[in-house]
Amino acid sequence: VEVIYGAASQPKERIVDRMVVTIKQALSDNPESSVLAFLPGQGEIHRTAGMLSDWLREQQLGGIHLRPLYGNLSIEAQQQAIAPLNGTEAYDQKVVLATNIAETSLTIEGVDVVVDSGLAREATFNPSTGMTGLHTVKISAASSIQRAGRAGRLRPGKCYRLWSASQQQQLAPHGSAEILKADLAPLALQLLQWGI
Repeated sequence: VEVIYGAASQPKERIVDRMVVTIKQALSDNPESSVLAFLPGQGEIHRTAGMLSDWLREQQLGGIHLRPLYGNLSIEAQQQAIAPLNGTEAYDQKVVLATNIAETSLTIEGVDVVVDSGLAREATFNPSTGMTGLHTVKISAASSIQRAGRAGRLRPGKCYRLWSASQQQQLAPHGSAEILKADLAPLALQLLQWGI
């Protein structure tokens, strides 16, 4: 997988704007390829899809299909994102806008280009409030390698990263263990109920 780094990411920048620009570039650079774009959450996926839809309509571009992929989608919509295009659309391009649900064992047919925002949404328990909240965080170096690998599953591919090569060196090697971020009270109560 050939990795293409972007400009250094900045705090508080709108990731959707950079993602749209980079997806357009990836489609232009790779007219025979389908694209898998990693975004942190459902809101960013919908905003990116809206901006790309407007652009496709303005440019009167046919043959590019936008497919969201996240956990709350129906099984049918998830299958539509994963399945290869067929029939009259078989030679068209597909842009799958996904959360990190597509990071691991999933192979999406036709994808050999990845656009990575470098962000993910994590649930983290706050013991002082007793609440679990979703936070947008930078991914680890291991996750960035895993995401880039989606482009090389079926043939040689490209990965566009929305951060610089020097920022790649600054990423944490691995994500923190879930037990360090999770609310353990339900587990403790269940163990207590079992008499442990």
